[in-house]
Amino acid sequence: MTSADVPGAPSGDAGAPPASGAPAGRRPLRAEDLLDLVWVADPQISPDGTRVAFTRVHVDKDDDGYATSIWMVPAAGGAARRLTAGTQDAQPRWSPDGSRLAFVRGGGKDSPGQIWVLPMAGGEAAQLTRLAKGAASPAWSPDGRRIAFTSGTNPALDDAKTDKPKHEPARIVTRPVFRENGGGFIDFDHRPHVWVVDADGGAPCQLTTGRFAEGPPRWSRDGRWILTVSDRRDEPWFELPASRLYAVSPDLPAPTDGTDLATVLDHPGPVLAWAEADDGRFVTLGGELTGPPHAYDQWDVLVHGAAGAAWPLAPAKTVNAERDHAFGEGVNADQHPPKGGGQTPFAVARDGRAVFVGGARHGASQLLRVDMDGGAAHALTGPDRDLVAGTCTPDGRGWAVTLGSVARPGDLYHLDAATGALTLLYAPNEALFAGIDLGTVEEFWYPSFDDTPIHGWIVKPPGFDPSQRYPMVLEIHGGPHTAYGVGFFHEFHVLAGAGYVVVYTNPRGSTSYGWAFANSIQYRFPGDDATDLVHAVDAVVARGYVDPARLGITGGSGGGLLTNWIIARTPRFAAAVTQRCVSEWASMMYSADFAMFLPYWFRKQPFEDPEEYRSRSPVTYAADITTPLMIIHSEDDWRTPIGQGEAMFRALKAQRKPVVMVRFPGESHELSRSGAPSRRVQNQAHIRKWFDRWLMGVEAPEYGV
Repeated sequence: MTSADVPGAPSGDAGAPPASGAPAGRRPLRAEDLLDLVWVADPQISPDGTRVAFTRVHVDKDDDGYATSIWMVPAAGGAARRLTAGTQDAQPRWSPDGSRLAFVRGGGKDSPGQIWVLPMAGGEAAQLTRLAKGAASPAWSPDGRRIAFTSGTNPALDDAKTDKPKHEPARIVTRPVFRENGGGFIDFDHRPHVWVVDADGGAPCQLTTGRFAEGPPRWSRDGRWILTVSDRRDEPWFELPASRLYAVSPDLPAPTDGTDLATVLDHPGPVLAWAEADDGRFVTLGGELTGPPHAYDQWDVLVHGAAGAAWPLAPAKTVNAERDHAFGEGVNADQHPPKGGGQTPFAVARDGRAVFVGGARHGASQLLRVDMDGGAAHALTGPDRDLVAGTCTPDGRGWAVTLGSVARPGDLYHLDAATGALTLLYAPNEALFAGIDLGTVEEFWYPSFDDTPIHGWIVKPPGFDPSQRYPMVLEIHGGPHTAYGVGFFHEFHVLAGAGYVVVYTNPRGSTSYGWAFANSIQYRFPGDDATDLVHAVDAVVARGYVDPARLGITGGSGGGLLTNWIIARTPRFAAAVTQRCVSEWASMMYSADFAMFLPYWFRKQPFEDPEEYRSRSPVTYAADITTPLMIIHSEDDWRTPIGQGEAMFRALKAQRKPVVMVRFPGESHELSRSGAPSRRVQNQAHIRKWFDRWLMGVEAPEYGV
């Protein structure tokens, strides 16, 4: 599939970057290069630390989707080899003795994934489950005899012999949260529950049932219990985030609706991850939320109970001494695996002296060791790497991690946590990048309007000449509580390869700079964050190599909101692209897939204080917009529904201003990160074409401007 084969891509030469003085045989990155990328997902190190299984993801060009298979590589280095023959194989999980590998094999839209087991000494994989709604998240018992997993199968309904209606029946909605972006309408009759099956085969046994969902299961160290996180409140949208860690016996004679669940941890806040130490203590990632709602909450590493303690365990104590890192968080990139998943690292050392956890600081995602005694946090990976996923051996010493950077999407490494030695195991994109001339990425800090230091990065075109004056594009992240940083952005490098200077920053509201910095925009979004972004433009223009008459601006989600907001306040940008944006807050609050009934972003509901919503909505100021605007929105986006983009389009069209809307059928809010490959290429081609029209003077008659 080439750029000419991608249906719906703009015509012309948008896929062919201009000559840039690239070294012989090398060229700038192009939008269609995405079709040749390979991603490393869900690395799983074997219990003895000698092998790493992982999910390899690549583009299926015939199906215009993503194919996944299970691969393995020696932890000491060597050739990677494919283990499974399927095209939808994922979630590899080692048996405790390393002799077998459980995984999930999917068969397509009408054939959900099922659990299979592969003998590592040789032989064919055996299918363990054949459930109507499939199976996921396999977890081995400590003795290797059984596997716990989740399934949405409801035997009472799925085993019944009923005629399928010609049309889907009407949905009765009684809850404000009834659909999920990218996941569709929630099927409350088929919630994910905990099941167990013998690893050698047999009939799966359902352990939990009812209207509350359970998360991925894990066995207690003694094998007596299966542990799972669940939020079993009737109306959680009226309360602060919270969940409990429960235990269920694997030998229940009949599924429980909750009455037979034992509460392991019960505290006011969410349980985001957990691990059990050898001495019986539980360590969790989360926090105790008891005060007023915040737009952003930063989590701690917590320890609960002691050896032999009864359940529920004693109140938590904070392990970490500081909050320099945002534990459990990462940084943005548009080339994290679009499929295949992966775990945020979280584990306890066998001796109980340290906790390992992923965390973000100053735009980098790192693996950290937090001392149980004293709480000091030590970074085990550098600030120039993007930690995507990772797992460790039972003693916490050997790690399999996926690490990206500003120059690569993510490669597989082995890390020795004791010595810090990092060994590259698998770099699937080296052949592609050997022929690519990437622009350099420069980190910088600049003072904002009140001298607050703001962190940013500049991508310079290949063959950059500081004596020239380049067009510039400002990229704005969404969230707003997330962060740009050292992750790889294909979109940014494609624009740089086309001759643009690309600037991206972490304004107020961004994570990885502490709680106060991230939460400072509560009830003021957009506001000072927009001013921070405009000052980034000033700082880069002052360097002398950017043409101030050729400035572009773009962003997605919360970044789309800020794009709309900024062009309504200044005419300095010659072109803008707003992606999956917010433009009118009241309708956004009424139609998004989440219900925000607590005062996280606004103090009151829209019907109680319509003026606050009106004054913070960019479409209110559409009369002040003069910047030519492209609006990119997915028609199945339920996070920021497409009506948000339509409002901006019609408001500008009514004024006969230069505006165009690009709509992607069947795509969700995740178009640029995990949408259909051809549509991701189209998305980037449209962005490039719009900026070429207004910043490079290239004709674009298809847009009517």
